[in-house]
Amino acid sequence: MRVVAIVPAYNEGRRIVPVLDVLAAAPSVDGIIAVDDGSIDDTFQVASQHAAAQGKLRVVQQAKNQGKGAAMQRGADEAEDADILLFLDADLIGLTVAHVESLLAPVKSGEKVMALGVFRGGNFWTTLAQILAPNISGQRAIRREVFLSVPCLADARYGVELAITSFVMGEGLPMTDVVLKDVSHPTKERKLGLWRGAVARGRMYQQMLPFLLRRYHPTKRKR
Repeated sequence: MRVVAIVPAYNEGRRIVPVLDVLAAAPSVDGIIAVDDGSIDDTFQVASQHAAAQGKLRVVQQAKNQGKGAAMQRGADEAEDADILLFLDADLIGLTVAHVESLLAPVKSGEKVMALGVFRGGNFWTTLAQILAPNISGQRAIRREVFLSVPCLADARYGVELAITSFVMGEGLPMTDVVLKDVSHPTKERKLGLWRGAVARGRMYQQMLPFLLRRYHPTKRKR
């Protein structure tokens, strides 16, 4: 099965390269698509320069910032020949090839249609957040046809992970969690400063709330 990794990125020029390097070294990853979601920093330039020296990677750019859901949708549309999509955030810290392979394994084997990567041990706050709400993880492997069946992806923005997980659970499809030990990412407060980060976090939760209230189906997860 062909695996394409999709890395949605907004203003991640300083952080995206280590993630791309790990994906390039992963044997199970056949292609990488970095989606610049209308960044105002040098994300597109940095990723494009990296693509010139790295055969697996190509970079696409949104004309303007449209949100994470639209960026993920764009990547999936571009990955026309993929059987499995691997979504990873552009700002991950501590990611290794072993993490990538372990996240892909349940889906590649055919046992699950989706695997969620959950942080443990890398950072107290990100670990706590994913213990409390693993369904919103941005790290996941999923069958492409399942991903494309999820409604309203392009408009979901930060609600996209909840939309995907709710759909898979609501359909009763088999999914699982995979621990990503010692992986984390910077908090919004660390990236943007306390005040701007808190505002950005509030906006993120606001975008998630409709999907939590309207789309969540408490179907028992198959493991």
